[in-house]
Amino acid sequence: MMKKTVLIFITLITVFNVTAQVNTHKLDFKIGSGLGFMGDGDLTALCLENELNYKLNSYLSTSISLGVARSLVNENRHNDYLQGSLNLFISPFRNNRLNNFKIGAGYTRVNEAISYWASSFYYNDTYIKKYEYSTSTINGFNVIVEDEYMISSRFLIGGKLFVTGGIEEGGVVSGGMIKLGILL
Repeated sequence: MMKKTVLIFITLITVFNVTAQVNTHKLDFKIGSGLGFMGDGDLTALCLENELNYKLNSYLSTSISLGVARSLVNENRHNDYLQGSLNLFISPFRNNRLNNFKIGAGYTRVNEAISYWASSFYYNDTYIKKYEYSTSTINGFNVIVEDEYMISSRFLIGGKLFVTGGIEEGGVVSGGMIKLGILL
């Protein structure tokens, strides 16, 4: 009788431990890279992002992210930004499946640096270009459509489309990226 009780006890602990491990991954970390269009869409930028996600329940999740972008080669104008975001996502088909489609929105704070060709002139037979430089901090919002797929029990891959706009200033950046992640 004692052997059966011990065997049942060990079996139950193993079963509860295995089921607990399936549902314990509420956190995941993702890195992503892609292209964005800055300003009025006239500057193409390389965007990089780090994101930490937390699943609130089967339909809602939240994330905090830090992103940077640098405009690609343009000799007359250049933009860079550093962006921090806090987002809330809705997964209409549940977020605990192999494929997680989600739509999100949130608050963004953007620190943008702009340099541009302001004027040019000749001096002592030399052509001189004068550049202007400015920085600004923008409070904004973003809208995100994201789809991620579990490629193993711990790793995922996904795609993201985003639009980030300033509350008072208008559009800042829009684009898309590919993301790789790990469940924590």
